[in-house]
Amino acid sequence: MKIWVPVLSLLCVAACSRSVGPGLYQVHSEQTDGFVRVGTDSLGNPYHLLYRNWDGILADTVYVSLTRSGKRYTLTYRDGVTETVTLTPYEAPDYHPFPDLDLYVNPVWKVGETHDVKYGRVIRRDDPEAEPEDLTMDIYYPMDDGADNRPLLMAFHGGAFRRGDKQDSSLVEWCRHFASLGYVVSSVNYRQGYKGDVPSTDEIQYRALKDAHAAVRFLLKRDSLMIHEGRIFASGADAGAITALNLAYMRDENLSLLLHEPEAEADSVETALPTLLRSGEIRAVANLWGAVPDSTILMNAKIPVISFQSREDPIVPFGEGYPFDDEVVEDVDKELLQSIWEDFLAFFLPETERHPFRKMYGAEVIHRVLKSRQVRQELHAFDGNRHNLILDDEGITDYPVFDEMKELTARFFAPLMLTSPVNLRQDPEDPQVFLIDNAEVDTCLWLIEGGAVVSKSADAVRILMFPDEKSHSVTVSGMYTSGLTFNETVLL
Repeated sequence: MKIWVPVLSLLCVAACSRSVGPGLYQVHSEQTDGFVRVGTDSLGNPYHLLYRNWDGILADTVYVSLTRSGKRYTLTYRDGVTETVTLTPYEAPDYHPFPDLDLYVNPVWKVGETHDVKYGRVIRRDDPEAEPEDLTMDIYYPMDDGADNRPLLMAFHGGAFRRGDKQDSSLVEWCRHFASLGYVVSSVNYRQGYKGDVPSTDEIQYRALKDAHAAVRFLLKRDSLMIHEGRIFASGADAGAITALNLAYMRDENLSLLLHEPEAEADSVETALPTLLRSGEIRAVANLWGAVPDSTILMNAKIPVISFQSREDPIVPFGEGYPFDDEVVEDVDKELLQSIWEDFLAFFLPETERHPFRKMYGAEVIHRVLKSRQVRQELHAFDGNRHNLILDDEGITDYPVFDEMKELTARFFAPLMLTSPVNLRQDPEDPQVFLIDNAEVDTCLWLIEGGAVVSKSADAVRILMFPDEKSHSVTVSGMYTSGLTFNETVLL
């Protein structure tokens, strides 16, 4: 029995005092925090390289030896100094890049519809003796999406402020498409009708703007629609586009453009929904061959606009000019213009009195002004002299063009769901910390190239970079509460 005692002792020493296997380990002691890499050099000799995170983002490096005796690890420096440390194999945090789900771009949801919802009651200005009439809208919404922060898209029909309806076939298709992407969409009927002179056409723009505000207020109060107040978009064609642009950009100080007798209308478009207009919460506008009554209103906010229009649009000027200024167009309502042109003396009137509309500023001007102000914008200009780009010369839906417009608009809108996008930044007070300041982030994952994670929280990570690595970067991938995803990288 005695002959086994020395052998057992030797086995115990061998088992209790041994080298640590290759790999990256996180080390901690009263004196040292950092990582140690155990490996072999180019000649096959073993080495232990300690990365210490005492100061700054880049580690100090020093060669050490690391041994294990039972549950204790001993770190020995070249000068013979030793310390007892805890040692944990390093495991990088789970990471995978979140894919671009094309949320709010690809049709996903079945669509529910509610028609003829009353949102106001008004007296027609062109017929004051008529009975008050209801203002109504149709509401389209995604079914079973489970969202509690849906974007809202206001959709306004065209018709030169004289005709048109929320049930126009192309508008219905537009609304159903965007509802299938995840939007609540409201197709709104607004006041129309005028006498054919500038004061009356200005005034009807104002009435339509008031109705648009009333429609937004009405929808935001309907809790069942689950609308996020910071994700309100507007779209329209022709007169509807004018209304959408006015909704985004018109302010009280501009109302003299449209109200020639301000005392006749004392209320304010701005205080009607102060949180909407004053903070610029219209996120973006889809302008389908519309215009603004004065380019100066584009200085009121920085709201992105995507525009579609023919360069030779015969109804609404592509640049600046007077609507209905091209006499050769077949679909111009001749009755509308008759009171202007029937009197020979009209040719001797000032220019502003020879037209039923004031001078307007179309897609080219909107594009140019917003671009000069560094506001996100897109202009899709088409050749030819068509006004309604959705319809072909036979009045039939031109689906290739229409489908392209829907997709371009959806892709223009989607990134704007966010009040502010993720900004991955380095903490100026602690350069080892990278963080994102964004309450709209639901999940984030971290990837460190050329280093390792010391610690992390829901929206921040503390890292240490290894000087002997060739490249260094910090990447965060995640998802917003809206369901949109992001991937951001900072190179170091």
